[in-house]
Amino acid sequence: MRGVKILVGLFVVGCLAWAGYWWVNAGIRRTAVETWFEQRRAEGWVADYEELVITGFPNRVDTKISGLELADPRSGWAWSADEFQLLTLSYQPFAIIAVWPGEQRFSTPGGGTISAEGQRLRASLAVTANGAFELVRSRMEGRDIAIRLPDGETLFVPILDAASDALDADESGTVHRLGLNLENVELSEGLKARFDATGLLPPAISVVHFDATATFDGTVSLRTIERDAPELASIRIDDASGAWGELDLRAFGDLTADAQGLAEGELDIRARNWEAMLDLAVANGALDEGSARAARFGLGLLASSSGDRNSLEAPITFRDGQARLGPLPIGSAPSLQRQ
Repeated sequence: MRGVKILVGLFVVGCLAWAGYWWVNAGIRRTAVETWFEQRRAEGWVADYEELVITGFPNRVDTKISGLELADPRSGWAWSADEFQLLTLSYQPFAIIAVWPGEQRFSTPGGGTISAEGQRLRASLAVTANGAFELVRSRMEGRDIAIRLPDGETLFVPILDAASDALDADESGTVHRLGLNLENVELSEGLKARFDATGLLPPAISVVHFDATATFDGTVSLRTIERDAPELASIRIDDASGAWGELDLRAFGDLTADAQGLAEGELDIRARNWEAMLDLAVANGALDEGSARAARFGLGLLASSSGDRNSLEAPITFRDGQARLGPLPIGSAPSLQRQ
């Protein structure tokens, strides 16, 4: 009988200790969130919320923020949401799940608003426990996401999956493997017409895939992202591809940022039905008729040398701020860094 009393006593003490641990953990979380908002307001941000609730006892510490309003005056971006959630297990505080229920609204520097709402829109991330909160890995999952652009046109994304992993061989926290996959992206009629004025393509883009290894000029962490996010220094693209109807485009190669932050390097391009891509570029005004004729002639020679005129394999070279597809100039090099 005495042994049973001891066991019961130990159980009660254990429960009280765990309850105390949870309340301390919840208090730390509340203070951290409140402090973060205060710091943003001190920096000139709009940083407000209607309600902050910490729940999840006994095994979770879940943060629910209602009536969220965030706006960065320097960048011109703003985010508002009816609710935002940060979910963690009590015993794994550095493994975080972020959930975006309901409609999310993003205001752009140009003054427009983009809204997004999905059946499922969540992300998980793991950070280091050393106080720097360096990003170890992240995953994002979206299902049935409806996106409305500032001009009223819409996108519907049934499947979105994204991921990043810090490479174990790198101790600086600057090298990350990146992945993105979109499937069956439906464009509204007006939005589709911008890219396909001829109306020959189906309403949905079959797949968009991206797999790359990126090197940044600083450590990627929660602390650096919220203040001065590191810039992209170089990227090795293993696969950047998309398929829309009979059109199929793939690219891979290595790019670095030059002194102006513009891409420098070479991408190998593989395009199926490339002439139809030129027709689309002319139809939506991205390419004039004269440039298209010159490109069709030059690229036709390259395609013929491969034995299949419908398929094109050629390098895109970025150098001195310019881009060339094979021998043909096609415009300016893209920027890899914030301008």
